[in-house]
Amino acid sequence: MLWEILKTTVYASTLGITFRSAAPLLFGSMGGCFNQTSGHNNIAYECVMLFGALMGVVGSYYTGSPLVGALGAMAVGIFISLIFGLFVIVFHSNSIVVGVALNSGAWAMTTLLMVTLFGTRGSVTGKDIISFPYLSFDIFARVPYLNTVFNNKIILVYLAYGMIFAAYVVMFKTPFGLRIRGIGQNEAAAESVGVSVAKYRLISLALMGAFVGLGGCCLSIGGLSLFSESMTSGRGFLCVASMIIGGGNPLKIALVALLFSFSEAMAQILTTLGLNGLLVSTIPYLAVIVVLFISGLRAFKGTAELE
Repeated sequence: MLWEILKTTVYASTLGITFRSAAPLLFGSMGGCFNQTSGHNNIAYECVMLFGALMGVVGSYYTGSPLVGALGAMAVGIFISLIFGLFVIVFHSNSIVVGVALNSGAWAMTTLLMVTLFGTRGSVTGKDIISFPYLSFDIFARVPYLNTVFNNKIILVYLAYGMIFAAYVVMFKTPFGLRIRGIGQNEAAAESVGVSVAKYRLISLALMGAFVGLGGCCLSIGGLSLFSESMTSGRGFLCVASMIIGGGNPLKIALVALLFSFSEAMAQILTTLGLNGLLVSTIPYLAVIVVLFISGLRAFKGTAELE
């Protein structure tokens, strides 16, 4: 009986961590799927998410409102994405090179800003940094298992799951989504019917920046009230991997993002059970490699069959 209770607790804890930790990936990949579908190879997600995490703390610290922090995170995300658009769309620079440059400079710039604004390095925390409050729903509180998984999360976590269905509807049920898909599939054909490719790509970039920045905000003021150097820990790249595997379909992208989050949750649970922390911390990244390998293998088989 004791073993069954322990297993149930571990399962519930793992799913609860998965449900919470998936929020940054869902925001990033759902917002970014429009950018990816429109034909942009923007890989600067790590940069935008890291700046979003910092600006979430800055906005909350100086105003005492986590909502202002979230809006600041979205604003800085849009700003960085439009810088990307300026170089790629206007100046016709290589999108991969611009993305790598932004990612490479993100750590240095956020560290410089942290030292300038807070006078410290490494990490910044304090009672003046206000996180979003935790929410609890009676419908889940009545069942202990559901209470562990779904309750005591911030509002952004629940909004992230709503984003999945919102992104699907916009992508496949609206003229905007149709134009985005058309631009990505055949840019010349879209222009021939009067669709402004530059306009829709800039809009898709702005969406990407806003929601990836919001994903970063989930990390810093989603309960921790903390910003640290490189606190995104590769989550921006997990968003990119989710979108590549999901192929522009928000539902498939969300499933991949949840798989990555589940592997991260497993790593946290295994660490608490006494396993080597450095070893289990590689689980999420091994999951990325395995999923990318399987996805690439399927694509290769499909190509071979066509030939």
